[in-house]
Parts: sequence; structure tokens; C-alpha cells
Amino acid sequence: MLLLLSLGLKAQADGDTLFTYATQQIYENPDISIKIAKELLDKSGATADDKIRAILIISTAYSSKREYEKAMDYALSAMDLLPNLKNVNLRINLFNRIGGLYQELQIYDKAILYLDRALETINKLPEGETKSRNLGINNLLRGFVYRDQMSCEIALNYFEKGIEDYKKFPDSPGGNANISISYYSRGDCLVELGKIDEAENNFHLSLDYAKKANAISAIAFAEKGLAQVYTVKGEYLKSINLLTETLKNTEKVGDKVLNRELYDALSANYLATGDFEHYSHYRNQSIRMHNEIKRTERKTVDESIMDLISLNSEKTAQLEKKTKTIKIIFSILILVTFILLMRSIILSQKRLKSLTNRLKI
Repeated sequence: MLLLLSLGLKAQADGDTLFTYATQQIYENPDISIKIAKELLDKSGATADDKIRAILIISTAYSSKREYEKAMDYALSAMDLLPNLKNVNLRINLFNRIGGLYQELQIYDKAILYLDRALETINKLPEGETKSRNLGINNLLRGFVYRDQMSCEIALNYFEKGIEDYKKFPDSPGGNANISISYYSRGDCLVELGKIDEAENNFHLSLDYAKKANAISAIAFAEKGLAQVYTVKGEYLKSINLLTETLKNTEKVGDKVLNRELYDALSANYLATGDFEHYSHYRNQSIRMHNEIKRTERKTVDESIMDLISLNSEKTAQLEKKTKTIKIIFSILILVTFILLMRSIILSQKRLKSLTNRLKI
């Protein structure tokens, strides 16, 4: 799903070298993407369209690092720029991006809310590649939501719709990769439903489209799906061989969640064959990767808390400054009032004394 959203960005980045390079680095070097995109975001004279393009790159790069809270913070910050946005496709991408992030965070009502906002804009587009591509992304994201929230039976329909949308324009940016993701997601659901042969066919289709796109992560997921089918069929050595080759290609990509799943699958297959030495090795690798992921998640939460504390401190300082100013003004007013009151009393006393002297005369 991360690949799906980043490729959606590439169509808008081709006209600008820095935007293109930042987008290309999202998975292999997300920190570089973030650095470049932040510079583009802060660039003097940047339009609302430029800023949202930069924010979408930053958000997607943080997602690739599994730092979903930061990804969400940036995506939501772009909402303030919508009134000045000219590119309708960027509006759709932003809504889809936020919807996808809420799905990752398992806040499904919010996910559907933003996917509906995207769909409302998509339906106003004329028929063509742009409309079909955006419908494809929207349907895939809905499939992820309904798979998690409801059932695979419902999700399968949306994955199929996504495939149909993309097959209308298979050469569009991200087309083959997104079709691969759709077939993988269908296969995953079919395994859950016990339809193993049908699942295997979908994983093969996923692998074919992933290779056309030369998308390493998509290839890895498709191969992981096929290995899962082999495991279910009891073909443990076949599964192990495939998973081992897949792991060689993905360890350099740095997707910790994917690698953890591959370690889990290898440990399960070695356990099934009675090879406890390799089982223990990959089990330990899985635990190590799990701990790294948790550390990253805790770091993200800690940074979010620190940002919140910093923001509250700034607000407190501003409030204290305002309060101090009000106190000074109030003190001055009291002093002026006191002076005027004393002046009035003195003048009254003088008038009274003058009047008394007149009466004595």
C-alpha cells in the first residue's frame, strides 16, 4: 500500500528534478526524501500546489519508515492549503493519502470519511486515465479498510474494482505496481478463506505485474504470498527456498515489517521440518526486528509527546506574556485612577476650604 501511494505522487513530480528525485528516494533513502521535500516546502515563493506536493512526499516517506503519526501530522497540515490549491489531482491524492494513513492507524471511520471526500472529487473528473487511476487507488484503499473492519468477502470486491480501473490504463504511472498489490491482497484474502488454488493464481499474477513494474517490495510480497501457499500445501522446502531468495533481495530495501514477516515465515517452515537450529535463528531475527520496530514506534510517540509539550510551553509562555502585559496595563490604570481620585479629593478639599472661608466672611 505504501508503494501504491508513492507512485501516485510520481505522476505529479516528473516535471521537476528535485520533486522527482525526492519521490524516487522515498523507499531506499526516505531521510533524503524528507530533507529535500522540507527544503521545497520552505522555499521562498512556493505555491500551495508546490507545498502540498512536498508534504505528500514527506508524509509518504515517513510512512515508509512506519512513522505513521508524523506522516499524518504532515498530511493534515496540508488541509490548510486547500483553498489556494489549483491542481485537482493533488486534492484527490491528499484525501486518499489521509484515508490510507487512518487505515494504517486502524481509525476506520476517519479513513472512509476521507476516501469519500476523494471519491466525491474523482466523480467530477471527465472519463480518462486520471479518473481511472484515482478510482483504482480509492478502491484499493477501501479494500484494505473493509478487509480489516468487516471481512475478506467484502474486500475482494473492492480489490477487483481496483484491478479493473488500472487495467483500463496499465501503462499509467504506478499502474502495474498497483495491479500487483491488488492481486496480492486478493490472494491474501483467498488464503484466509481457504481457497488455496485461487490464491496461488492471484499471487502469480501479482508477481508478474510486480516484475513489469520492477517494484522490489511488490515482488517480495508476491513471493511471500506464494511461499505461504507452499507452506499450506506442506511443501516446506519449496517455501524455504523461495523465502530465502526473497529475503536476500529485501534486506537492503529496509522494510522492517516485511523482513519480520519473512523471518516469521522461515522460522515456521523450519519448525515444520524439524530443523530447530534454523528455526531458532530466524525466530531470533524476527524478535530482533520486532523490537526495532517497537523502538521506532516508541521514538515516534516520544517525539510526538515532546512536540506537544513544546507547543504547550510556547502557548503557556505566550499566555504568561499576555497576562503580564494585562497586569501592567491594569496597574497603570489603577495608578492613574488613584491619581485622578486623589486630585479630585484635593480639589474638592480646596473648594470646600474656600467655601468655608467665604461663609466666615
